[in-house]
Amino acid sequence: MQVFNREQMEEILVGKLIATFAKQIGMFLVILTIVSAAIVAFIIYTMTLGKIREIAVLKLIGTHNRTIAGMILQQALGLGVIGFVVGQIAATVWGPAFPKYVLLLPADAVRGFVIVMVVCVLASTLAIRAALKVDPATAIGG
Repeated sequence: MQVFNREQMEEILVGKLIATFAKQIGMFLVILTIVSAAIVAFIIYTMTLGKIREIAVLKLIGTHNRTIAGMILQQALGLGVIGFVVGQIAATVWGPAFPKYVLLLPADAVRGFVIVMVVCVLASTLAIRAALKVDPATAIGG
């Protein structure tokens, strides 16, 4: 049986506490990512449905599906960039005011930005599919 002194026990307990906090933050980030993806998907889908007639006109005049998909993807990525920048500014300005402050390194910000962009690309697929199914006859009231 191994006997630990007070300092070793403290080190073990602090290590377990930090590991527990890291798991909690990780789970929070996963849930936040899923909810964010759903919100972005609903926003982009709703915006696309609001422009269904315009998309039908584009298809009627011969616009390629790739161009229409690119426009919707561009919109989703723009939304993601704006959301990331606002979030980054808010975290930088208001973060230190909270009692439990998590230090974010530049590498964390880059990783976060990449994740936001991937989430926006995935979230836009539903809207792109809806836009590509539009019948061009919709533009002329058909």
